[in-house]
Amino acid sequence: MPDDPEYLVPLGRAKVVRPGTDVTVCAFSIMVEKALAAAETLAAEDIDVEVIDLRTLRPLDTATLVDSVKRTNRLISVEEGWPVAGIGAELAAVMMEQAFDWLDAPVVRVTGVDVPLPYAANLEALALPQAETIAVAVRRMLGRERG
Repeated sequence: MPDDPEYLVPLGRAKVVRPGTDVTVCAFSIMVEKALAAAETLAAEDIDVEVIDLRTLRPLDTATLVDSVKRTNRLISVEEGWPVAGIGAELAAVMMEQAFDWLDAPVVRVTGVDVPLPYAANLEALALPQAETIAVAVRRMLGRERG
């Protein structure tokens, strides 16, 4: 958090919180932390992940995403919500409209499991994306699955 009490998060402006060259991972809210943790894990495997914090969904900063995809040629969206009608679906559509020529792989959505969200903490952790879930998606996209 900025120290300035007058600081305001600009609406409609995403933030590149970790630059990278191999794949773009975009997220918002707590999933940004999970994406950063995955990026750190993958850095040890020589995979350079760019992480973008969307910060606002409407207005959505598509320009920052398109610029990133032009550099990495790949996009993975991460969200806690279900896969149907989520922000990942919107991002996939936007990338098809605005960045198709730069995509080297289909947009991948990492989402919560399509079940009612459990109350128990251990089951909730299984239902929501975790850093390892994101790392697995990145490895698959790059063709670097382990084991």
